Amino acid sequence: MKYLMLLSTLFSFNLMADTIENDLTLADEAIESPSMNIEGQYQVKETPKEEVKVVPKKIVKKISQSDKLKQYRERLEERNKIMVERKMEQIRYQQELALARQLEQSMNQTLKAIDHIK
Repeated sequence: MKYLMLLSTLFSFNLMADTIENDLTLADEAIESPSMNIEGQYQVKETPKEEVKVVPKKIVKKISQSDKLKQYRERLEERNKIMVERKMEQIRYQQELALARQLEQSMNQTLKAIDHIK
C-alpha cells in the first residue's frame, strides 16, 4: 500500500514538473512571437541575431577627500545662491506691496480732496 502511494506521488510530481517546463516554454514563445498589425494582417518581423559583446567594466575611481569637499562646497554654493534669490524675490515682493499701498493711499487722498472741492 505504501509502495503504491509513493509511486502515485512520484508520478504526480513528474507530471507537475513537465507542465511547469511546458508553461515556461509557452511563455517564452509568446514573448518572442511575431506581433499582429492593427489591420489584422499577420506580419513576421525578421530579427537579426546579435552577437553578445563583452563590455569591459569601467574602472571606478575612488573620490579623494578633497574632491568630496569640493563637491560639497559646490552644492552648498548652489543652495546658497537659490536661497539668496528667493530672499531677494521675497524682499522685492514686500517692497512692491508697500509701494502699492502708498499709491492706494495717495489716490484715496486725491479722491477725497476732489470730493471736498465740489
